Amino acid sequence: MLALLINKFKKILFMLIVASLMLASFTEIMHAQDNKITEMETIRIDSQYRQCEVIIRAGEYEGKCGKRIYINNCTVNIPDDIPVRNDGDGKGFYISEWDINVKEAKALVEELRARGVNAKLQIAYSKSEDLNAAARIANKSNPYLYVSLHHNYYEADSRGYFSMYNANDAKAKAVADRLSDSISRNGLVPQKQNMPNTGYIGELNNINPSTTAVLLELGFFSNLEELEIICSDNYVCYVSNQLANEITNIINSQHR
Repeated sequence: MLALLINKFKKILFMLIVASLMLASFTEIMHAQDNKITEMETIRIDSQYRQCEVIIRAGEYEGKCGKRIYINNCTVNIPDDIPVRNDGDGKGFYISEWDINVKEAKALVEELRARGVNAKLQIAYSKSEDLNAAARIANKSNPYLYVSLHHNYYEADSRGYFSMYNANDAKAKAVADRLSDSISRNGLVPQKQNMPNTGYIGELNNINPSTTAVLLELGFFSNLEELEIICSDNYVCYVSNQLANEITNIINSQHR
């Protein structure tokens, strides 16, 4: 009797072991299948998530203090589409970097779209859309390329343009060099050495790793002579055309 019970127990134990092994194998198969599905869904979602190919950002935001050149008692030849503003606090009349950036950014986006590039214009109207926030806004569209357009302010005799890119980002450096070289024959604003961002430019620091980010300083608006040049329709037209050609080449060769 005892021997019979032992045999039955062995059979039940054997069946439990076999069932456990089968369940473990089935679970492993299902887990692998789930991982495969998740991976496929991620690829599909990432593809759908890229809402545009390029974002062109007009640097700074409307009304930002400190990003302006006062032109009281100065004679400057500025096109009508660059407003001369009054700050209202007694300092007088000024031209804002933001207005210059917006003019160039709009022209560049128009040229890119004419070349078939899916380009998006990003303009900040408040502090909440500037610096780090500018990158977070751009990340929602997940572009291949993010180009932020600025104009520089320093000494009154400072001249030239250059581009910036994240340090240790070889791809961004290559794009920055190409964009900078593309406008080197303008004959008016000299080309300067491009510079790596070592951590203080928030919009470059916070951009998606899947996006190549470059910032262009297209001239010194603190230099009144260069201010007239960078605001002029001829310079804006030249820069927007040359940059649009090079950006289109980059998109066609690397992402299509």
